[in-house]
Amino acid sequence: MKVLQLSDLHGSRRAVSAAKGLVNSLEIDLIILAGDITTFGSVSESRSFVEDFASTGARVVYVPGNCDPPELLELDLGVEGVFNLHARTAKIHDINIGGVGGGLIASGTTWIELSEEEIERAVSSLGRVDILVSHTPPYGTDADVVGGVHVGSHAVRSYCEKNSPILVACGHIHESRSVSKLGRSYVVNAGPARSGYIALITLENKDVKVELTSLYGK
Repeated sequence: MKVLQLSDLHGSRRAVSAAKGLVNSLEIDLIILAGDITTFGSVSESRSFVEDFASTGARVVYVPGNCDPPELLELDLGVEGVFNLHARTAKIHDINIGGVGGGLIASGTTWIELSEEEIERAVSSLGRVDILVSHTPPYGTDADVVGGVHVGSHAVRSYCEKNSPILVACGHIHESRSVSKLGRSYVVNAGPARSGYIALITLENKDVKVELTSLYGK
């Protein structure tokens, strides 16, 4: 299965247009949107983005980020081939995928900020999944470092240590674009798609291959 992972689009239509071209040229099967589709945008704006991606024919899964409308924690956007994974699961090409959205409580100035307890409840409801989509990275990895300090979620890390998903697709921390390992799990922070950063991932059985690249060339 060929996967395109993006996070932190923050309303960039340019990035969406470039990504759609890539989906078609590479015959991508699954698009993962790991949060912050908009920057304090509306539900209708969020829907228009996922509709754009769904128009490629690829399946689309997403979680809301801390800058997305709070309604996306519960709302099914009603777009065919698109799945909201917050505290939910979907099965695509025999791969079980689940997710958790939002950021950890920080400044209180963004729209979806969750406590570790709330994140723990969300991920616990998933059971074991093959792919975990989490806007907030697991704590203590290459994906969650700001100014030399780890700022990720302990609850997400604990879930990964217990369940060993083959892939953890995350974002949120723009500075920590990376591919790393947490036990047997690949942890991928593709970087902010608003700046053109993406990850191309190939899943073959339990084998994972990741390429961090750009929508706009090297």
